[in-house]
Amino acid sequence: MDSYINHYIGEWENEAGNRLKIKKVDDETALVSFFSPPDHQPVFRPWYDEKPTIDMIAKYRPAESPGLVVELWEEGKGFEFHLTFEFGYMLDLQNRDSLVPGISRFEEDDFLDEYYHFFEPLKHYLKTDAEPPAEADGKKLMGFT
Repeated sequence: MDSYINHYIGEWENEAGNRLKIKKVDDETALVSFFSPPDHQPVFRPWYDEKPTIDMIAKYRPAESPGLVVELWEEGKGFEFHLTFEFGYMLDLQNRDSLVPGISRFEEDDFLDEYYHFFEPLKHYLKTDAEPPAEADGKKLMGFT
C-alpha cells in the first residue's frame, strides 16, 4: 500500500519562484531542500550556523499533524516549515494539487521573526519538472550584504 507521504515527493514551485525538492526516506521521513529565486540557490540559515537549506529532515506523522513538518533548525528547537498536501486546492485558480506552506516557532523565539522572509511568500506550491541546482555556488546570504 502506498504511503500518504508519496504525495509530497517530487519538485515543487510557488508563484514567486521558491522551489522545493522532496525525497522520500521512509513512510514517515523525507529530505526537503529549499531553493530561493532568482537563481534557485539554497538559503544559508543565520540562526543555524549558516547551514544551507539542503536535505532538511521532514517528518510525516498523521496522528500528530496532517502535514509534512520540515525542521528549519535542530530537531526540537521548534522552528518548522509545515507543508500540507491539498488535492484540487480550492485557492489555486485551476484547482491543481498543491502543497500549502506555513511556518511555526516557539513563542519565546521571537528573534526568528526576522528570518521568515527567506521562505515568503507563503503561497501554495505546484508540482514541476524543473530541476533545482545540485549544489550552491559560493555562499549567498539572502537579504544580507
